[in-house]
Amino acid sequence: MAKAQDGLDTLGSLSGADERRERLAYLADLTLALKEMADREGCAVLSALLSLSHAEALRQAGATREFA
Repeated sequence: MAKAQDGLDTLGSLSGADERRERLAYLADLTLALKEMADREGCAVLSALLSLSHAEALRQAGATREFA
């Protein structure tokens, strides 16, 4: 988790659109890690919801790139 926080600490030097994209990429990474944990625990519904959240974070990050 410290590695992820280090990545967030560097956001101050980015433009608004770049900062948003980086935050969304971070959310995508987190939701993917949580989905994998849910998979290991056999939580199919939770895994599916986290998979949707991961896809949405990636979609939003891509939309940020298009409009930056």
